[in-house]
Amino acid sequence: MSTTLRPQLSFDDGGVRLSTDTSGMRLPRPILVEPLGGEIQTFAYESVSSSGDAVLASARIATSDGSVLRVDDVYTSAEGAVRVERIVVVEEVGEAAGLRVGIDVFSDLETADESQWQYFIAGQLYNRNDNDLDGREDYLGTYVQDVRDDKNGTLAVLARHEPSGFTTSLARLNRPTFDTSVSDIDLSDRFFVQETDIGSLGVAPSNGGQVRLRASFPFFEENSFSLDTDASAWAAFAPNRLGVLAELTYELRLTATPDLTEAIWDLYQHQYQMLGTARPAPDVTFEESLEHRQMLTQLYYRDWAETEDARKPAGYLVHFSPRTGETQGSLIEFGFSGDQSLLAYAQTVWGQEKNVPLYVDRAASVIDFFVEHFQHENGYSEGIYDPLNGTFTQWFTGILMPFQYASDSDDIRRHVGRQIAGALAPIAEELRTVDGNYLRTMCESIYPILLTYKRNPQGHGNWLKAGRRFGDFLLRTQAHDGSWFRAYSPDGDGLMSPAAWFGGSYLEQKTGTIFPIPVLTTLFDLTGDDRYLSAARAAADFIISTYVDPVMYAGGLNDTTHIKSVKTDSVGLMFVVRSLWKAYVATGEQRFLDGAAKAGKILSSWVFLWDVPFPEGTLLAQGGFKSTGWAVCDSIAGGGYLDNEFLEFTGDLANVAVAAGEPGLLDVSELVQYGMQYALSTPTNDHGYIAPGIQCEGVMTSYWLSAPDTTSFSGAVAKHKGDDNDTCNALTNGQAAYGIYDLRESFGTLDYDEIRAKAFGDA
Repeated sequence: MSTTLRPQLSFDDGGVRLSTDTSGMRLPRPILVEPLGGEIQTFAYESVSSSGDAVLASARIATSDGSVLRVDDVYTSAEGAVRVERIVVVEEVGEAAGLRVGIDVFSDLETADESQWQYFIAGQLYNRNDNDLDGREDYLGTYVQDVRDDKNGTLAVLARHEPSGFTTSLARLNRPTFDTSVSDIDLSDRFFVQETDIGSLGVAPSNGGQVRLRASFPFFEENSFSLDTDASAWAAFAPNRLGVLAELTYELRLTATPDLTEAIWDLYQHQYQMLGTARPAPDVTFEESLEHRQMLTQLYYRDWAETEDARKPAGYLVHFSPRTGETQGSLIEFGFSGDQSLLAYAQTVWGQEKNVPLYVDRAASVIDFFVEHFQHENGYSEGIYDPLNGTFTQWFTGILMPFQYASDSDDIRRHVGRQIAGALAPIAEELRTVDGNYLRTMCESIYPILLTYKRNPQGHGNWLKAGRRFGDFLLRTQAHDGSWFRAYSPDGDGLMSPAAWFGGSYLEQKTGTIFPIPVLTTLFDLTGDDRYLSAARAAADFIISTYVDPVMYAGGLNDTTHIKSVKTDSVGLMFVVRSLWKAYVATGEQRFLDGAAKAGKILSSWVFLWDVPFPEGTLLAQGGFKSTGWAVCDSIAGGGYLDNEFLEFTGDLANVAVAAGEPGLLDVSELVQYGMQYALSTPTNDHGYIAPGIQCEGVMTSYWLSAPDTTSFSGAVAKHKGDDNDTCNALTNGQAAYGIYDLRESFGTLDYDEIRAKAFGDA
């Protein structure tokens, strides 16, 4: 549990200090102003006066461009927190076209070392972002990190001093209410005047081993992938005109926390209350959404006669442009974004419930195709089949697959743009020579097959045999410490090169461990073979000691935007929660439930607690999109890109919440289950898509690699706030169906109020 500190608030020499017995925070010159084209200036308060519980600190300042500003900051103290309500008024307009204002807060510990600080920025910075263990931040290469408000799901940043447990956070409490589009000219200029309510929050090391929490209005990102792979700085400036320039409310909290997990969870729950987060209210029910999604999947079923292809391929070709409905190629992918087995499982459940044998039979043909042709004798399985050429292919460059096949660098640049081509070409060249498959992909192929077998076993003994064959592959390849590699060759050898793709440290290389447990526990349930349960137990212990306890999660995604494939991402946490939950159910051992709850708390922090405002005319604004309940995808794109994968794991988190007695985790599951319906096309809100049941792979709540570039694949770069990524794939609707079925099977209802009342009563 976190302990609230009770700092003394004092004003001296134009600054402010929050003091405890051994630590504190200080604002030596609390006012920061930067004119566009000028230097940053800092100012002290000129006057301080008290009125009841509030303290008014003010200054009238002249900036280097000749502008004159009046700044009034009202400080009020609450339990372990100080609130600052700031009003900035321009009294005289100087030469600069725009102004930016800010506030910096410095830690003041008796002893500190920068390496002892742990950081948190939702969806971007967790602990020290050093999973390759080279002593350097993995993505931006620095701990000077700021994030726009529309990328910050909690509207807060946090730093924790690990030896002492001293924890401090800075939050914005008045949610941004409007934004305007940034033009290509401004994106190229990087520093520009904009009408916007989007500010930023950040952290940075300070002198003497201290840290600094900082806020800016409008936003400033000193190091960011918002524009390009070079992490260039950019900032907006408010128009310099007479009148109110900014009205802002910030909160500075001081606590003592037992570990980083509790520090993040405490802040997240606090912001849940401060931001007034409530259950989203999409205009479609769960049952309606399921109907739309399942019918869309049926529309894209395709099989080939033996005369066309001797293997008789069958699959759901749900990979297309949402605006045209045209399938992008004919690849049949099992696991990850194609997730044919998951679709087959969902279609089996749906067909049985609707009493439509056609759906069940089609699902069986998809699974039969995999079992008969994808799996090797040793249990290893292929991931993708190309019916047009009758060949199996690889996924190792993910959304950038042209890298593996194109020999013309100009073609690559035309497809994915200059930035991505430059960042990934050397890695892609090596990946062309690698033969293998991700362990996530193989596990996602087999796990739904076993679930389908449990529902439809008659005449499908070969499905269970395929599951056992893969289970034995897992037993042979599991290391003595319970771990697995991220990817394997067909011979069962772990892949380690290139390191950017398969891991630069043992921690990264062994992120494959987060996937097999559901397969193993299901096999144990079906066969009673204790070897599977022993393997699951060893894997769960490895997950807790390697990822959960040190708060160093990584490795859920199979692809990347740039830099590296093994990264901190939200879906990696989703698999940790599921794996530890399944280990707990199978063994009844409390440590696995405790680990699942800890992982669930960090996973929750990836979920937006508020609705980002979108520029008028953008796709998301026109569709009425709401960001509450949506999860950030990964630390590279950060909170600018949200995706749908959490839809599959809402039942896992709800189960952990109930079993662990953590109602806050159930609240997050509810936010996700409701909120992520907002991007689904329906008959009454089609989002400009070709049919009901379409939900793009992800949406842009901010900017990411948005510097002007020309690409034929619009999902790669040059995306702007308010866009989707123009890609619909099979994974989304399969995950959504699984999550709904899991909730219903676990609790007998989809009504969260009923689940909550039954589990927690009036709590």
